[in-house]
Amino acid sequence: MAGTISSGVSNTISEIEISLKPKSDDVGWEYGSLVNLSNLDKVKCKLCGKVLSGGIYQLKQHIAHEKRNMAPCNKSSNEDKNKCKKSTVV
Repeated sequence: MAGTISSGVSNTISEIEISLKPKSDDVGWEYGSLVNLSNLDKVKCKLCGKVLSGGIYQLKQHIAHEKRNMAPCNKSSNEDKNKCKKSTVV
């Protein structure tokens, strides 16, 4: 019976995480999710758990260690950094 409860909770958490990800092809959504559907500027880093204001672009800068006035993600790999750097270049 305990297995059923834990798998049910796990499914619910996954469904919530999926619903907080906008329908977008942006690579940034691999690394973050919306904190609240009513505020598209607040995103949470899936790697370190930090909540950022400024949307998905800010999150990609956080992952890529690009912005000097923002704490870089201490859990992003070089591959993660490169993916996000490439997607922020205009």
